[in-house]
Amino acid sequence: MSAHVARLSRLFTPEYVKRINAQIVQPAQAVVVKPNELESALARPLHLSFYEPEKHAAFFAATVSYGIIKGHPFMDGNKRTAFFIANEYIRSMGLPGLADHGKVGVAYADVVEIAQRHMDVAAGKLDLEGLAAVKE
Repeated sequence: MSAHVARLSRLFTPEYVKRINAQIVQPAQAVVVKPNELESALARPLHLSFYEPEKHAAFFAATVSYGIIKGHPFMDGNKRTAFFIANEYIRSMGLPGLADHGKVGVAYADVVEIAQRHMDVAAGKLDLEGLAAVKE
C-alpha cells in the first residue's frame, strides 16, 4: 500500500483539504489558522511510507487524520475534516471506506464507533495506533 502514498501526496494537497473543510463548515468560511500543521499532517503518510512501508493502508490514512485532529489547522471542523479525509484516503487506495469493511449494507453500522475514536484522539484518550486499529 505504501506505493500509493507518493501519488496520494500529490492529490491530497492543502488546497484540496481546505475545500473539503469549507464544505463541511458551510455556511461559515474555512479558515486555516495553522497552515504548517495542515502541511505537516498531509506529509505524515509520505514520511511513514519511507520508514515503514509494510504498514496497512488504514494506518497511512490514520496518520493524516491524527495529524489534522492533533494539529488543529482549521478554525472549525477539524475532526469532521479528518474523518472525511481519512475515508477518502482509504478509498483512493482502492479499498472500501472506513465504515463499510467491504460489505454492502453495513456502511453506517460502524460510523458512530469510528467517530468516537476521532473524538477520543482530540480528547487525548487515544493515540495513533488506537485510531488506526483495523477491525477484522
